[in-house]
Amino acid sequence: MIGLYATLFAASFAVTALLVPIVMRLARRAGFLDQPGPRKIHLVPIPYGGGVAVAAGVLGAALGGAIPGGLPRTLLVVSLGSLAILVLGLIDDRRRLSPGTKLLVQAIVATGVALWGERFELFDAAPALSVAVTVLWILGVTNAFNLLYHMDGLSSGVAFLSGAAFLVVALQTGQTAIGSMLVPLLGACAAFLLFNFPPARIFLGDAGSLFVGFWLSCLTVSFTFYDRAHFRLYTYFVPIAVLAVPLFDTASVIVIRLLRRRPVFEGDTNHLAHRLTRLGMSRRLAVLTIYALTLFAGVSAILLYHVGQAGAVLILVQLLLTF
Repeated sequence: MIGLYATLFAASFAVTALLVPIVMRLARRAGFLDQPGPRKIHLVPIPYGGGVAVAAGVLGAALGGAIPGGLPRTLLVVSLGSLAILVLGLIDDRRRLSPGTKLLVQAIVATGVALWGERFELFDAAPALSVAVTVLWILGVTNAFNLLYHMDGLSSGVAFLSGAAFLVVALQTGQTAIGSMLVPLLGACAAFLLFNFPPARIFLGDAGSLFVGFWLSCLTVSFTFYDRAHFRLYTYFVPIAVLAVPLFDTASVIVIRLLRRRPVFEGDTNHLAHRLTRLGMSRRLAVLTIYALTLFAGVSAILLYHVGQAGAVLILVQLLLTF
């Protein structure tokens, strides 16, 4: 299994690393650039399209590794949904869709994933409730990573660290098939960070940030975090703990906008990274600080499988107090 994981990581890393320079040249030639602006931190036009390279690395490695033995349903469903989300993001990067339009398309795709069978199993809850919770989760996580796309290296770096934490959880719970879908994301994000870590030479764009968020959200739905025969009930908090940083950032921004009576979907500079820079940190240090928070949250989630009830309460309370 380690050999397969290493191959998948190397393949996704290589594909992404080779494609990014090509995408950069094509984006500049086509004028597919993010121009500087009042809420932008870059001073020169930066190419979009990084999400295409990341998606190609992820899908190429994941599908290529699975085809010899036949595509499992989970991989097929997640891949098709992620492609739809990628196209939506590319259109948004080019033409700036309204928030309502984006949310509607995302909801349709997420509902399709849930109806196809990839949804949370909520004890004895009715299927309709399970579908609704799954759709809300996918929308929340997908857009949380999209909102993290506001500073160089942030969305892809947090996706890498969150995915790594989920990979450890997959290994320690024996869910190797899910692990084989996480590894390509790690390889692609690692390769992309070579070009996107501050100062960035290319951006993920909405296409890339939505893609990685959707991929992770769907895999967490396919996970079995709680099993009455093997795990304690508090392991249900594992995905929330792993994704605490993007979820906290999204929730805090929404609260700030509501308190200031501003539109929820209107962009601003009140994200966690922005507030850290206003406290005096450099942008690179702010990004590294959020990486550290993400790593801490991931380790906390992993430890939930190795402690009793008192230890779990301590871990969750400590994580809450940290934020």
